[in-house]
Amino acid sequence: MGSALRIGVIGAGGMGGRHARNLTTHVPGAQVSLIMDLDQARADATAAACGGARTCADGQALIRDPEVDAVVIASPDPTHAELALACLAAGKPVLCEKPLATSLADAERVVRAEAELGRRLIQLGFMRVYDPAHRALQAALTEGRLGRPLLFRGLHTNLATGHPRSAADVIINSAVHDFHSARWLMADEVASVQAQHVPARPDQPDSCRLLLVQLRFAGGALGSVEVNAASGYGYEVEVALTCEHGMASTGPQPEPWLRSAGQQGQAVPPDWLVRFEQAYVLELQDWIRSLRAGQAHGPSAWDGYISLAIAEAARHSLASGQPTGITAMARPALYG
Repeated sequence: MGSALRIGVIGAGGMGGRHARNLTTHVPGAQVSLIMDLDQARADATAAACGGARTCADGQALIRDPEVDAVVIASPDPTHAELALACLAAGKPVLCEKPLATSLADAERVVRAEAELGRRLIQLGFMRVYDPAHRALQAALTEGRLGRPLLFRGLHTNLATGHPRSAADVIINSAVHDFHSARWLMADEVASVQAQHVPARPDQPDSCRLLLVQLRFAGGALGSVEVNAASGYGYEVEVALTCEHGMASTGPQPEPWLRSAGQQGQAVPPDWLVRFEQAYVLELQDWIRSLRAGQAHGPSAWDGYISLAIAEAARHSLASGQPTGITAMARPALYG
């Protein structure tokens, strides 16, 4: 395949704008051809940064456009499932930001549609699998020197958004990343969860300041995911694994330690766009290579579905106060 793949980007906000600019400046073999956003000024600004791409205000029209070969979905979470289904119907590959859907039923619709199609067209935006620190940790596990992992610990902090987030939003929009990381690094499925939270405000019991989800894996290992929704100091993601013959961790930040004027410190990124800047580039490069080679890899629609199944169980556990098993459809052969 000699010519550049023409990419349509749905959503020109922080995530979509970053993807569009990365495709333009860091990804050989790709060209942003069409950008969709309801904010026309934002769409125009992103298009100008991408060499004058066209713009539109309808995601479905972007997917149908004959000058779009593949699609990036970076629109609000509730739109993901229907847009992914439209991409499948059009036979166009898609990189869909997480979550795959905001309900497990909608995620199942997407998985069943792709399975019926008989080929993988969807890659989920679980970019941590491309982060050098996470990849080094996974490589250390596969070497075998540490033995079987026994405990997964994930720490995930965010700055405050300016208004209290609901517990459901923290689980589905934030912790879903950690659930996928746990499955990937532990090379095992989560069998059950127990979730607890600290409300952001006493008069809003469904709000979430801190979320703690304890995991039990099918193979007997344990885990915990802590999401601090309003850390007050920055964005962090850290993973630590206790194994049979040692421990391994990513470290909280990739930034260097600085010592000056009687103090030492380390910069903390303000958000995920900064922390995972390199991972986003590597993710897109790998996606485009896979499309040009005709061989899909990277996180799949099934990964998006099963991570959402864990999130749904966490929501039920939060409501009941009890451990909750993971309920999921049978895994289609396409994802075997």
